[in-house]
Amino acid sequence: MPVFRLTYFDSPGRAEPIRLAMFLAKLPFEDRRLKFPEFAALKEQGAFPLGAVPMLEVDGRPIVQTAAILRYVARLGAPALYPSDPYAGLLVDSVLETFNDTVSHLMRPSLFERDVAKKIEMRRALLDGALGAALRYVEGLIGDGPFLTGAELTIADLVLGETCRQYKSGSLDGLSAETLAAYPKLARLGEAYAAHPGITAYAAR
Repeated sequence: MPVFRLTYFDSPGRAEPIRLAMFLAKLPFEDRRLKFPEFAALKEQGAFPLGAVPMLEVDGRPIVQTAAILRYVARLGAPALYPSDPYAGLLVDSVLETFNDTVSHLMRPSLFERDVAKKIEMRRALLDGALGAALRYVEGLIGDGPFLTGAELTIADLVLGETCRQYKSGSLDGLSAETLAAYPKLARLGEAYAAHPGITAYAAR
């Protein structure tokens, strides 16, 4: 079995679905959590291939791109997290790319805005525009549920579930449980995710 080290900030963010996937796949790893000054110093030294995290080192080799890491972890230790059915896999991949690319880039400016009132206004504009379009798109992909492709949890549900958790927690100014009210299937997915035995075991570890 390879030796793994996952590097990210000391926060859930984009790395939390990877941490969860590693836990569900029973793959031991070093959870390296950086403060921003340490990240900045390492970035200056060229420690990150594309200048960003999360980064998974596999036997010392640095690999980036969140969706690719999630698929790798699933294939290695928890195949049920990444469907073998081509269409179900397509849905999973589309959600991963929507959230790890489109939504992530949309949110970035507001994450660095320090004025709370302006941050909230920026996010309101996103919900009226591209972020709202992304959420409506994903809402339309979810079938009878409770998860994206049916009864089984997938790596896409780890991303969606963590998104719901962040909205409900109030940790993202301007986004809340009220935001999810417009997307009932997504909200239901978030509830099923929070109650999933694997997720509750991770939270209780």
